[in-house]
Amino acid sequence: MLALGHTLQLDASQLLAAARRGDAAAQGRLFDTHKTAVARQVMRMTGDASSVDDLVQEVFVAAFRRLHDFRGDAQIETWLFRITINKVNNWLEAKRRRIARERRAAPHPDALLTTTPDDDIAAKERLQGFYRALHDLPADYRDAFVARAIEHQSLRATSELLGIPVSTVSYRARRAEQMLVQALDLEDGQ
Repeated sequence: MLALGHTLQLDASQLLAAARRGDAAAQGRLFDTHKTAVARQVMRMTGDASSVDDLVQEVFVAAFRRLHDFRGDAQIETWLFRITINKVNNWLEAKRRRIARERRAAPHPDALLTTTPDDDIAAKERLQGFYRALHDLPADYRDAFVARAIEHQSLRATSELLGIPVSTVSYRARRAEQMLVQALDLEDGQ
C-alpha cells in the first residue's frame, strides 16, 4: 500500500514537472483533473452559471502561466483554490463597476416614459459616440471587445474565432473596455 501511494505521488510530481516544462498533455491532464472542483467553486462564489466556463479558463490560464511559482508547500488544489478566489473577486469587482457605469449611462426608467425629442437626440449622440470610440480602438482590441462584450462569446470561442490564446483575448477585451471608459468619460472615480 505504501508503494502504491508513493507511486501516485511520484506520478503527480512527474505530471507537475512536465506541465511546468510546457507539456500540453500534462497541462491537459492537470486541467481535466481539477476543472470540476474549480468550476464548483466558481459557481458557489458567483451564482452565475453563464460565467463558469470563462472563469475556469481564466483560472487555468493564470495557473499555467505561474506554474513555475508553485513551490509545492501546499497541495495543488489549495493553490488553484487561491487563484480561483482571486479571479472571481476580480470578476465580481469588474461586474460591479460595469453595472454602475451602465446605470449612470442609462436613462432613469421613468424618463423612458416621458422622452422628448431632445432626449432622443442625446441618446442617439451617446450611441454614435460609443461607436466612434469603438472604431478608434486598435483593431485587435476592438475585435476582442466586440466578440466578448457585444456578441457575448465565451473566452474559448473568441480565442478560436480570432486564433489567439485565451489569455490574450481576456487581456485585449479588458484593455478595450478600459480605453472605451476613458474615451467616453465614464470613469467612476476608481
